[in-house]
Amino acid sequence: MNILQIIPYFYPAWAYGGTPRVVFDLCRELVKQGHDVSVYTTDSLDKNARINRAVSNQQSAISGPHSAFRTPHSAIGKPETRNPKPETRNPKPETRNPKPETRFYFDAEVEGIKVRYFKNVSNRLAFTQKLFLTPGFFPSLRDVLKNTDIVHLQEYRTLQNVSARKLCKQRGIPYVLSAHGAILRIMGREGRKGLFDRLWGWNILKDARKLIALTDQERRQYEQFGIDGEKIEVVPNGIDLSQFASLPEKGSFRAKYGLDTCPIILFLGRIHRIKGIDILIDAFAELRREGIECKLIIAGPDDGFKRECGMRIVECGMKLVDLSEKVEGKKGEVREADVMFTGMVSGDEKLSLFVDADVTVLPSRFENFPSVPFESMMCGTPVVVSTACGVAEMIEAGGAGYLSEVEDPADLKEKIWQVFKNHEEARISVERGRVLVKENLTWSIVVQMMLQVYSRCLN
Repeated sequence: MNILQIIPYFYPAWAYGGTPRVVFDLCRELVKQGHDVSVYTTDSLDKNARINRAVSNQQSAISGPHSAFRTPHSAIGKPETRNPKPETRNPKPETRNPKPETRFYFDAEVEGIKVRYFKNVSNRLAFTQKLFLTPGFFPSLRDVLKNTDIVHLQEYRTLQNVSARKLCKQRGIPYVLSAHGAILRIMGREGRKGLFDRLWGWNILKDARKLIALTDQERRQYEQFGIDGEKIEVVPNGIDLSQFASLPEKGSFRAKYGLDTCPIILFLGRIHRIKGIDILIDAFAELRREGIECKLIIAGPDDGFKRECGMRIVECGMKLVDLSEKVEGKKGEVREADVMFTGMVSGDEKLSLFVDADVTVLPSRFENFPSVPFESMMCGTPVVVSTACGVAEMIEAGGAGYLSEVEDPADLKEKIWQVFKNHEEARISVERGRVLVKENLTWSIVVQMMLQVYSRCLN
């Protein structure tokens, strides 16, 4: 099957959260199972850099030393150009006309996945406003669709989806869409989202052959938006078990920063208001006021909410150390701090943080399918998640963790305290979580579910 994935951010743009990682793992498993997979994406890496300058330095964080990142050639079709000028023999370098791919995109291959990275007009707009402007996308998409069986749109409100819907409809090529929890107009930019829906969004949803929901919660969101339930398929995200085959030695993260044995509460994810980190800070402050010795580690890239979190920590009378620029500082300063920002973590550093934490907390105001709880349990660390997380129902049904009420610091504090005071109960919840992952969320299982959806669309 020839499958085209369209997503605004991809390998290794991990600063955009879990979606690019999930789509990368999906594509990688599809390739392993013998399918031809292409990805159309943009060159945005994070708020400061583009992929064409930094990807070669990032590959080791993805797949280790055996990662296969090759550029600039790939099997994706060559771009169409209008009235191309004939090449001259031995032109002078300073007078050579730039090739179309140099102007608009470059091609690469990542572990068998053929990737076309389109250049954003503005990297700042891409990261801060989620506005991805990619000249050259439409004609290139028109060309690649000639050899495509099905298109999978990842994310919802993107201009690339507008072009994809138009061309797929013209060519009679089916497409499916995964909104990744973005279907509702919440958490900012509500006016812009409503305008997009009126101009293009509803038609994108209407013409999709299937809409993918990650959880039953997201299924209900689609239905709330007016989508017929028969059009919705629930396919969860997968978890890559290979990364947990050899975990770092327990205590390695503590040793790196000179931390003592007091319990560590961990938040890992984008620092955004939707994640509810301020709620966790209030719960943590109450634990400290009650004389419970513990530390809070906030790990992840800033997505516009870090300053407010820092101010809240100071208001609560706690000491903060910020190591997000990867400057370790004095270990004494880290030991004396109550709260520690680490910045973005990945690879062994991320795993060592999971291993050394005593509890991982996701206090989200809204969350669809976070992988962090499952990754934490695979590393042996119990989890507390808010009932607003789409995976809360799954975790509760499997007895795999603790649930806290949304925006309730007192209840969150109590659930964290339950983990601290009842180690055996917490250990059992972790073992149940591991079974849950292995029996339901491996990528081989999830990809088979996705392929069944693709097949139904083609038939």
